[in-house]
Amino acid sequence: MPEPNSGCWLWTAGVDKDGYGVFTKYDDDPAETGYAQRAHRIVWKLNCGPIASNQQVLHKCDLTCCVNPDHLFLGTTQDNTADRHRKGRSARGECDGNVKLTEADVRAIRASTWNQGDLAFAYSVSQQTISNIILGKTWRHVA
Repeated sequence: MPEPNSGCWLWTAGVDKDGYGVFTKYDDDPAETGYAQRAHRIVWKLNCGPIASNQQVLHKCDLTCCVNPDHLFLGTTQDNTADRHRKGRSARGECDGNVKLTEADVRAIRASTWNQGDLAFAYSVSQQTISNIILGKTWRHVA
């Protein structure tokens, strides 16, 4: 049953850690049998055809549990990345769970008169990280 406001078909069974619908499929094709598969990929195959090895099934609606074939499209990893950037969903700065620095740290690094090696040691990052910050190659969004 479609969700009335968005038209998404919400997968209501099991989901994986990323919120994608999953189930275990058993059939005559040994390549696709006996392990958890993402539901939107199976829906694509059933409704639209095969998926090339270099392609992913992407969501127009950005709702990982949606399995509406009209909300899905094929693309490469690069297409997926470009789509994420275009929609403003890329983690950057402090929103990226892997960063060690804060925006305040970046401002302090840029204002500092210390050498890059000392800054790297003080902030527990590499000298290249410090260089990239100072040169504006990273953390460009921080004024």
